[in-house]
Amino acid sequence: MKPRIYRGSRLHALVVLCVLFLTSAFAIGCFAFESETLPPLFLTIVIHNEEDTSRGTVPKANIPDYDGNEAIMNHFAFAMRAFAQMAQEHGAKINFGSDWTFSRGVARYEPTFYTDLETMGHEIDAHAHESSVSYHEVREEIVLAGGHPTVVASGMDETTIQEQLEYFDAYYPEFQILWGVAIPSHTGGECTAGWVWRSSRNDWTRHDPAGRYVYIGHGELINGLDAIKAAIDNRQADRINTYAVFVSPREFKASPGTAGIDDEQWIAPTNSIHYWKHRIRWWDDFLTKIDPLVEVGLVQYASLTQIAEIFIEQEDRLSFDWAEIPRSDATMRVRNIQAGYPLE
Repeated sequence: MKPRIYRGSRLHALVVLCVLFLTSAFAIGCFAFESETLPPLFLTIVIHNEEDTSRGTVPKANIPDYDGNEAIMNHFAFAMRAFAQMAQEHGAKINFGSDWTFSRGVARYEPTFYTDLETMGHEIDAHAHESSVSYHEVREEIVLAGGHPTVVASGMDETTIQEQLEYFDAYYPEFQILWGVAIPSHTGGECTAGWVWRSSRNDWTRHDPAGRYVYIGHGELINGLDAIKAAIDNRQADRINTYAVFVSPREFKASPGTAGIDDEQWIAPTNSIHYWKHRIRWWDDFLTKIDPLVEVGLVQYASLTQIAEIFIEQEDRLSFDWAEIPRSDATMRVRNIQAGYPLE
């Protein structure tokens, strides 16, 4: 179902929220937002899987062997189904970006995985860094695994994005939406724009009304309530304001003794935040803190496809006159650790 579209008004409004923070001691946190009933912040949960093969190395370092170890694939698929169900209960939307080896693992060991997520209202995207397989092949692997991929492509390298647009032309309309143009290893200096535009062929950070590809900015990409509150404060009346929180399946580790999983990097003690049940509980608590923002209309969950549809509908009423896009001053990992997101 298409999200409700907020067109805004000139009425001044003061919104005061009191949020129950689920910490070791219960505390009430109140914060106020004053605006002219601005449009909502469209929020998406993005999950990315990386290929587990790289330059002849199988499995790739720090990536689960999705298509070669059935127990590993079974575990991470089970954890992701549980995560997706939890997100659905909050009304959240997931864009699940798969590289090719995860899709092969789905086809071999978990043939209903993609359709299970789609039934919950989530989306499946082609995600790639093209070290082994190109985007159109990644998309084909999703189809072969039973999924229905969107027209989203994610994982592009900023240093080659202009050439990449020419590649996407050859497969249009399979790819129409871009997300996550990045710097390798997500170092500092990445784009942190939190709005939507059509990428120009001369400069992907500039809007071209005749551009073919819709770029959806993800904001600071920090999994933290303060970052979301800052994005709410920074909304613009004449933009589609967007933000994404990000997670990887490999953060949801199995318990010691799980049959078939001998690699210790995919195992965590059951009292650890890295154990899959506790990681899901962390996200459940996080989304619970966002619930009040959704209830009053400051935040609206939307998939990337839904955001692009809203952008296209409102495009002729939007402004695209920014000087330069904002960029991060630290790596994505450092930004999240500083915000309190539990990473190893």
